[in-house]
Amino acid sequence: MKRHLKGLFFDYFVINLGLILSAIGIGIFLVPGKLVSSGVPGIATILFYGMGIPIGLTILVFNIPIFILGVKVFGKEYGFKTFFGIVGLAFYTQTFQTLLNNTSVVDYAKGGNLLLAPIFGGLFLGAGMGLIFKFGGSMGGADILGQVISKYSKLPVAHAILMLDMLVMGSGIVVFGIEKGLYAILSAFTCNLILNKIFEGVSNSKMVYITSSKYQEIQELLTNDIQTHTTTIMTKSRIQDSERKMIMVILKNKQLRDLQVFINRIDPKAFIVISEVYEVFGDPEDDD
Repeated sequence: MKRHLKGLFFDYFVINLGLILSAIGIGIFLVPGKLVSSGVPGIATILFYGMGIPIGLTILVFNIPIFILGVKVFGKEYGFKTFFGIVGLAFYTQTFQTLLNNTSVVDYAKGGNLLLAPIFGGLFLGAGMGLIFKFGGSMGGADILGQVISKYSKLPVAHAILMLDMLVMGSGIVVFGIEKGLYAILSAFTCNLILNKIFEGVSNSKMVYITSSKYQEIQELLTNDIQTHTTTIMTKSRIQDSERKMIMVILKNKQLRDLQVFINRIDPKAFIVISEVYEVFGDPEDDD
């Protein structure tokens, strides 16, 4: 019980940190730069400059009914973590905006400084969202609507969210012009890049699949020279209708070059597939 509570506390601590980072990106960089980010924060930016409605209020007012819709459609899946994320983002964004008195830490009057808004705004927002998603949180908005649309249509969730984001960013182009729209696209690219790196992790390993008639020699090389564990999988070719053994091994990036050199010496015709590895769990020698 204590371990569960400790883990839950840590989850909320990290989600809260993610909300603060996201609010910095939105309230300190994107909104003052008039850059319409995706989702509800983007709508909030348009309404703030068009009607003077506070950013935090718009985030809260738009997200609460979306949250209720999500609960009705999906049940407890959208629980307290999502509600915590919605309220926290609204509170922190409004706090930063109020502290800065609706100004920016960057002087956008200087042309060269315009790049700072999409780069650092996207960086902070992406880092915050990455932490929030990694620990099971959500900021509501397009994420929930995208899944609702997907449930009642044949549209994939990712496409539904992209459609909503494009609608919001397109509205930003109409209101603030093409130049601001291009900067907003740059901020979205930066945000997604950082988000994926944090959510998936930075890959420093590779998964390698090797099919060769000399698999035993290659396996011995991996075990003795490179000193790593291997797994042998039985495969079957549909073309030749024959069974062959395939080696599966996880290597550090620095070990990959050595493997390629060794395999070229043993069997230049070996079939090799290499893919990214972000996380590895467990012990390959533990059979229990």
